[in-house]
Amino acid sequence: MNFRKADKDPKDRELRQALYDCFGFYPKDLELYKKALTHRSAVSRDVDSNERLEFLGDAILGAVVGEAVYLRYPSGDEGYLTQMRSRIVSRDSLNRIAEHTELRQWMDVKGNESHFRNIGGNMLEAFAGAIFLDIGFKKCKKVLLDYLLSQVDWQELECTETDYKSRIVERFQKKGKQISFRVHTLPQETWKPATFQAEVMADGTVLGTGRGYSKKDAEQEASRKAWMREFNRGTDPQ
Repeated sequence: MNFRKADKDPKDRELRQALYDCFGFYPKDLELYKKALTHRSAVSRDVDSNERLEFLGDAILGAVVGEAVYLRYPSGDEGYLTQMRSRIVSRDSLNRIAEHTELRQWMDVKGNESHFRNIGGNMLEAFAGAIFLDIGFKKCKKVLLDYLLSQVDWQELECTETDYKSRIVERFQKKGKQISFRVHTLPQETWKPATFQAEVMADGTVLGTGRGYSKKDAEQEASRKAWMREFNRGTDPQ
């Protein structure tokens, strides 16, 4: 391979090779992938971190995995397809997949990493955004399918629940009740990430409370506790 001028830096060459080893292609714009590997704790401005790429990658992953699930389960209804897609692209799932890639060691993070949840999963979302911008949707789709779905155990996934928010909303809709979420930011300690607390409510009653380092995670934890509460009351969880 003929390296570009920027690849005269040995670290750039190593990163380009690491990306090839993981995704099966050599990137065109290495700077996109460097940004995908930059946690917000490592920069003074959020715009210089991987958060914008993470936003884009979330949408790309949703579309790619959504089509794969649609084709795999031709008889599945909308609710089931949504659940299966959510299980694949959930933070827990992406975090587990990220643990098996050497790219995790390239993340630029400042401070104690234990204070930041979902670094690996967020990194993969940012990579999805970077790959899309770098080589276009058609090639990006193939790369993501080859990479993600080769690590998915479909049978295990079919028996795993991760999207408690969707489940609890669906459960109460069948009862003719509406679920609402109330989220607020907890007081933040110096050098620690913001923590959110969510409450899931129905008819003015708090069903579950949860915390997380993102609003989404806090809502999922609150929903999980609400779901467990319903289950322990003897409610059919199916």
